[in-house]
Amino acid sequence: MYNKEEIIQLIRKLDLGVWGFAINHDKNIVKTIHRKFNETGQVTSFVHFNIEQEESEGTQKIFALAGLLVNALKNGKVLIIDEFDARIHPLISRAIVELFNSNETNPRNTQLIFMTHDTNLLSNKLFRRDQIWFTEKNRYGSTDLYSLAEYKVRNDASFESDYIKGKYGAIPYIGNLESLIDTHA
Repeated sequence: MYNKEEIIQLIRKLDLGVWGFAINHDKNIVKTIHRKFNETGQVTSFVHFNIEQEESEGTQKIFALAGLLVNALKNGKVLIIDEFDARIHPLISRAIVELFNSNETNPRNTQLIFMTHDTNLLSNKLFRRDQIWFTEKNRYGSTDLYSLAEYKVRNDASFESDYIKGKYGAIPYIGNLESLIDTHA
């Protein structure tokens, strides 16, 4: 099961400005708890926000993932996340990946498998080549899956830069958009 205190610690360390949360199970409502400060920086009270109505989509997503992340790391589970980076700051995405790459925070070798469009994560400091996989639509509309390990890549190469340049494929072919809208009408 989920440990609320560990989830709160993760959320606090990800700098969402949230101090805690409360769940009303009868009404199925989650409220985030924020500290309120006076002019001298002292906490004077706490303010509750309805997560669905008053928090950003990024904060909502972190809350949705936090329990899964903690549970997976504690129990050595495989965690699969589609659109991992959607609505999450790139530094938070990177911090979560680093949690899974660390022997200290991931002693059970939990696997995080995710799909992303965040090219900042294409780094040889985060991943080996065999850990990075690409998907690309072929001419028949089906998707091909292949690993960066299939390419000869220099040890000091920037995976991100080479990917954006198209060296590994799996990038969209964007047509000429200049004539899309008639601005003279």
